[in-house]
Amino acid sequence: MFTPSTFKEEDPEKLLTIMQENAFATIVTTDEHGVPIATPLPFLVKKNGDEIKLQAHFAKANPQWKHLEENSKVLVIFNGPHCYISPSWYEKLGVPTWDYVTVHAYGSAKLFESNQQTAELIEKLTDKYEQGQKNPWKAKNNYPDKMLNAVVGFEIVVQELQGKVKIGQNKSGEDLEGVAKALGKSSSEQKLAIANFITTYLKNI
Repeated sequence: MFTPSTFKEEDPEKLLTIMQENAFATIVTTDEHGVPIATPLPFLVKKNGDEIKLQAHFAKANPQWKHLEENSKVLVIFNGPHCYISPSWYEKLGVPTWDYVTVHAYGSAKLFESNQQTAELIEKLTDKYEQGQKNPWKAKNNYPDKMLNAVVGFEIVVQELQGKVKIGQNKSGEDLEGVAKALGKSSSEQKLAIANFITTYLKNI
């Protein structure tokens, strides 16, 4: 990923947080002809010591899972908040741009060897996203074997993370304050999240 040093994020904990908070990510593989294929999937992001693992599952009807048998090298793109930035919010002259947060995870993938591993993944994913429900649904003992046989689970061992947080770090503090103020008036979660990134950045420079 092209990342000027101004926008590069290398703090492993910050990158992990971005991935965990934006875990509906896109896995990119290549087929036998070198054609890139992509599928968005909900991922479970796990860290054990310095090792990060990503787990997810394909629909068995999606032939992309077969790519992992032929070429284990994959890319998973975790896109965080993003939004349009108007030059009218700057103190000085500027042009329109787009602020965004993203992490690219490169790694080696391996298919699960048993349905039990896939079942455990589905249970963990379901528990994660059922949090806050009045009556959380449990996948354990409720997920039909027919459905389990229709998916293919896999795990990726992350070998490299590339992080980019582009929030106008090349602008003056006055310009960034104007952007944060304008975004802070919005009801959009995306804009409010970018405003929060900018405010945090301003506090630390």
